[in-house]
Amino acid sequence: MTVQKAIDLIGTGDSIQDAVTDALDRARLTLEGIRSFEVQRITGAVDGSAAAYQVELRIWFTLLERIHE
Repeated sequence: MTVQKAIDLIGTGDSIQDAVTDALDRARLTLEGIRSFEVQRITGAVDGSAAAYQVELRIWFTLLERIHE
């Protein structure tokens, strides 16, 4: 039996895909067993002709089973 946990993260980037990748790459540095994600919200900011995207993600990962003695 597995137990999963979800956390919410925010990634930023020059595109929506870059923002999602930013959040997932950062999550992979500290989380094991990432199983899926869901985009909760997409927002952005405009600075002249440039746009920056902000994506809120919910990421699910499997909790590791460790036996403590």
